[in-house]
Amino acid sequence: MAPGMGIKAPVPRTRTGCLTCRKRKVKCDEVKPVCERCTRLQRECIWSGDDLQLAPCHRPQPAGSASISIATSTSAEPSLQLSSLSGQNFVVEFPNLNRHTVSYMHHFITFCCRFLAYSNDNEGNPFQEDLIPLASSSPALLHSMTAVAASHLSRGQPQHLITAANSYALALRELNATLSDPVVARSDSTLGACLLLCVYESDNSLWLEHLQGARDLILYRGGPKASDYLTRFFSLLDISGSLSSGGGPLIQGNYWLEDGPDQDPTSNSNRRRWPYYDDGNVMTNLFHELMVFMAKLSRLSAQSMSDLGGQQPENIVSQAAEIRRDLFAWWQQCPPALRDQSNAWRTQARPRKLTVPETLEEEAFSSTKSCMDGCIIYLNHILDPEGLQPQKPEVIEAVIDILEIANEMPRGYGLEMGLYWGLFMAGIAIFNDEVAEELIRQKLKADIASSIYHPDRALDLLEVLWKRQHQYGRKFDWRQVQIQMDIHMQVFR
Repeated sequence: MAPGMGIKAPVPRTRTGCLTCRKRKVKCDEVKPVCERCTRLQRECIWSGDDLQLAPCHRPQPAGSASISIATSTSAEPSLQLSSLSGQNFVVEFPNLNRHTVSYMHHFITFCCRFLAYSNDNEGNPFQEDLIPLASSSPALLHSMTAVAASHLSRGQPQHLITAANSYALALRELNATLSDPVVARSDSTLGACLLLCVYESDNSLWLEHLQGARDLILYRGGPKASDYLTRFFSLLDISGSLSSGGGPLIQGNYWLEDGPDQDPTSNSNRRRWPYYDDGNVMTNLFHELMVFMAKLSRLSAQSMSDLGGQQPENIVSQAAEIRRDLFAWWQQCPPALRDQSNAWRTQARPRKLTVPETLEEEAFSSTKSCMDGCIIYLNHILDPEGLQPQKPEVIEAVIDILEIANEMPRGYGLEMGLYWGLFMAGIAIFNDEVAEELIRQKLKADIASSIYHPDRALDLLEVLWKRQHQYGRKFDWRQVQIQMDIHMQVFR
């Protein structure tokens, strides 16, 4: 109260904050995706698309960028109004959709879609432009999207758990029903629903069952198609999952690079730029090439743990040497922007400030570097799983590089999703290093504001591994520890 006046002092108006707080004309602390006030009052926290970008930049939306809005009161049915990259507006109506579900669809579209495959993927996103419209006629897809959105929100607001579980059960029922119709079973909506259920179950071993189901659907559709966004998404889940589960990729060949014999050979020439900040598809093309080596390492790991691999260790050593030679040769021919990127690139003097897309591309290069380092650690772990030999200099350098990248990467923007696998590899390589353990622990703790995956499952395994190493003073094979824990982790690349 102003002294002696009996009236409230004026409160400065703000144009930032969630739409919920702005509508109620109260101050928002701008914690994303759910602010503290909405959490405390158990209100649906809604943000505009611009508010959820990497950095708060108040620039006009560029021509050709995608925008999304939800209409809930101007029409008889809840609907989504979308704008594609071409600038063409269209409305997707959802018959019989209640207002409660619309709020989860809003969260899926404005947040979850942007972190399914790449971080901060908020323009020209195929999940938004191509998959969302299919949900209006696919109950399986609609319930899968609701389940993923509610599950993410439930980490900070437990009241969403019931919706998440109910939506998951409905999605399973509807998905099973679609399999009886050959036409629907081959549709993008069915494959998309199956892949989203894999994301939903990424905190337990059921993700592998859904991924195997997605594999069967892809084969039923005629095989993988490298230019298809759902195939690309499947390949990211498949390769990262195979590295952590130790079973090898679910589909043979480099299917994310090469179409099958029954596919149109010209389809790759029409590949879209995805994510939007990957100018010329340089980052994705390089990472897809690195995935070839990741797949080889996954198969070699599975072979090394088999009875035949145990009987023929010289064969494992020979294959590892060949993979290492080809991996380092590939790395040397990578562009300097990736290979020679400094871990201090964020603080380097520049003639001008990097734009948001340029910054995200640099962050993606850092993530790719950490994956390359992870491959080096993984390869050497296959050869010496219990650390009986002195650690090689290339492994020590790889660990240092990963930890430097992780330490420099800003938190709260979802960028950590590109570091999960590299961090896990650094975690299995260190030995009784409490400083490194704490850094990895901080980065792998699930951040509800920026991750829809569950890196904390990988951290659970590392905590057991580190505890044993401290207790017994020797290294343990993380793969054997995982078997003993009876879990199949999904460490998303």
